[in-house]
Amino acid sequence: MKVQKCKATLHRRSLDADPLLPLIGNSTCISELRNKLKKYAQCDAEVLIQGETGVGKGMCARIIHELSSRHIYPFVEVNCGAIPSGLIASELFGHEKGAFTGAISDRIGFIQKANKGTLFLDEIGDMPPDLQIHLLHFLESKQIHKVGADKIIDVDCRVIAASHVDLKSEVIQGGFREDLFYRLNILPLTIPPLRKRGEDTLMLSERFLEELSNGKVQSMSPEVKKKLLKHKWPGNVRELRNVIQRAIVMCEDNTLHIADLGLDNNERQLLPSVEQIDLDYLLKAIEDNKHNMSAASRNLGISRTTLYRLIKKYNLPI
Repeated sequence: MKVQKCKATLHRRSLDADPLLPLIGNSTCISELRNKLKKYAQCDAEVLIQGETGVGKGMCARIIHELSSRHIYPFVEVNCGAIPSGLIASELFGHEKGAFTGAISDRIGFIQKANKGTLFLDEIGDMPPDLQIHLLHFLESKQIHKVGADKIIDVDCRVIAASHVDLKSEVIQGGFREDLFYRLNILPLTIPPLRKRGEDTLMLSERFLEELSNGKVQSMSPEVKKKLLKHKWPGNVRELRNVIQRAIVMCEDNTLHIADLGLDNNERQLLPSVEQIDLDYLLKAIEDNKHNMSAASRNLGISRTTLYRLIKKYNLPI
């Protein structure tokens, strides 16, 4: 079985080319974040990046890599929530020919591909529990076994992990290994949500306006600026970029107006905690995402593991 689309990417990317620009801004929290990134880049310890969806966790992981001594080697990005649970061991650790049905040739896993460079494990909270122990073993030994192989392979790579859910809460709930959490959380990094960044919202908006409009739209009305500052931005920088892109399409002159934003019907409340999730709300999220559990869990603000646990706990008709 071939994993479809962007389960992982192996690339070197210019920082300026990244569409998410969370480090644009003069807010205190962003200044502190910049300082931490510089310090974290100077060592090889594991980093755990946490923050809401759309704040720019992947961008920060790339910055750490680019500022580190490993920058000339690969940056391998793996979305743990996008790989089918039955394939994630093979994708991460690789496999030998004949290890299982469909293993028609040897495969190098993403961990080995990151040798000398950086392995970025996005949505680490979605990693199945049985794989978490294997990742912990790799972090402690820097050695892997391919699926179906006896040979030990040494791998030298830095590991940066990220999650949009609070992994400490996941540990308490039983959805994430405590020992793995502390092994990854040597250098903790929390990315602030856009609603806590004040005037940075306008700086980002102006950057996106310049980047996306090709000179068609050159300014924003005062009402637009007020609206952008007032909006809670549950989707953070990613949502802001999408709103600006849509507004440019709708704009009929060279200035964005309030009607162009389309935000009035786009407001929604911040995500509830696990304890506050109503079962009808949970079922609706699953239905809205066409039973894509990874997408539903992101919308609910919980890990995929927690979502499955809630489904089982309440015997929901899925």
